[in-house]
Amino acid sequence: MPKNHPDVISPGPVLIERMVQRCSTRDDFPVEPGSSLSADDIASNPYRTSAVLRMSVTAAIDHLHAVKMLVVDQQLPQGTATWSLARGGLENLATAYWVLGPDRRDERIERTLRWHAQNVMDSDDATRHLDVPSTASAEARLSELDAVARRRLLEPAQVRRGYACTEAVDYAEAYLPPSGLGVRRPWQLSAGFTYGRPWAPAGAAVLETSSARPHVLGAGTSSAPGNVLYPYLAAVQLLEAFLRLYEVRAKTSLV
Repeated sequence: MPKNHPDVISPGPVLIERMVQRCSTRDDFPVEPGSSLSADDIASNPYRTSAVLRMSVTAAIDHLHAVKMLVVDQQLPQGTATWSLARGGLENLATAYWVLGPDRRDERIERTLRWHAQNVMDSDDATRHLDVPSTASAEARLSELDAVARRRLLEPAQVRRGYACTEAVDYAEAYLPPSGLGVRRPWQLSAGFTYGRPWAPAGAAVLETSSARPHVLGAGTSSAPGNVLYPYLAAVQLLEAFLRLYEVRAKTSLV
């Protein structure tokens, strides 16, 4: 991403506020004609890759903005709820990074379609016994995804697998710079707090975050990840990495 891009150099809370504005502005995630992401959108039409990215990032920012308001702005006790919110941010950002990350277009298209397949399966599981109007059955919607997959010579069975957040988290962990806070450990801790696991507070108390960057928050941070700023900072680092990658894919003509 260009060095003067404001969303890369802004410290954590400022970055989150800027992203809230971007997510609420219709055209603030531009995709330039002829760019790699533009070609992805054409290939995955009508299931545009850029739309999946925007939905995932918007959900992540909603979660992280809530953490910022509770912990940074209002300085409320950092209980289980804030860990749960940070987890939502990490999962959605990892998903966006997982979709956008591969160098090969076919991999990006397949992951876009798998995201949609998971959405179809989740919605069917949650609503098929309810009196909820639907334009098409789950099988019909999956068949539409099959058609897009075949158009790209992709295997429909792979698309119908959907995806799990664990896969996205592992991908982000593997491809982010090793000097950062990582993704898997803060995500695991956040999940532990979310599910009320007794190991989570004990585990958080003994893990160090020597690679945390206090200047990202502009406020003091604890040296132990029991402070919810640990997963929040990890999510901010993942967001920065995604924004850099998005800038390349949305503005540069690559594969």
